[in-house]
Amino acid sequence: MDRARREALQGDLARLADGDRDAFHPVFVCLWPLLRGFASRYLPAGDAEDAAQEALVKVFARAAVFDARRDALHWTLGIAAYEIKTARRRRQRRREDGEPSAEIGDGHLGPEALAIAKEREDAIAAALALLDPADAATLRAYAAGDPPPVKGATFRKRVQRALARLRLAWRIDHGRP
Repeated sequence: MDRARREALQGDLARLADGDRDAFHPVFVCLWPLLRGFASRYLPAGDAEDAAQEALVKVFARAAVFDARRDALHWTLGIAAYEIKTARRRRQRRREDGEPSAEIGDGHLGPEALAIAKEREDAIAAALALLDPADAATLRAYAAGDPPPVKGATFRKRVQRALARLRLAWRIDHGRP
């Protein structure tokens, strides 16, 4: 943003803070592309639009508390940065920024992901082999979602005990204390 536009933003936002509603449009025209571009550097397109819009709404809602001695650009970018941070946290909670997919273009797992999955299955099978056959059968039924052969509370307790034994076997087999 050049110096003239920055000074115009400073003046327009100060006027808006003083209650001059005619300053609304120039502030919007100046800030909308700026905030949208700022948000698009840190968020995917749809979320960037939403974060920029939310930031703009908050700028206008808080315009009355804007201190004209402060820099208007920094003040608005601070609000936008907070909205970007909020949007990123929201995406993270929805697990949209999780681990990158191990799938290749046609939706199948790649060779490395297949090898890791096979290695994991072999390690689990080896740990299950160390368990009592009843514990292993309980865990297999639980994992498959099969109906329990006993009452719910009894089955849950058996699963809990079998999982504790599986964890111990896993730690022993994989050298962890």
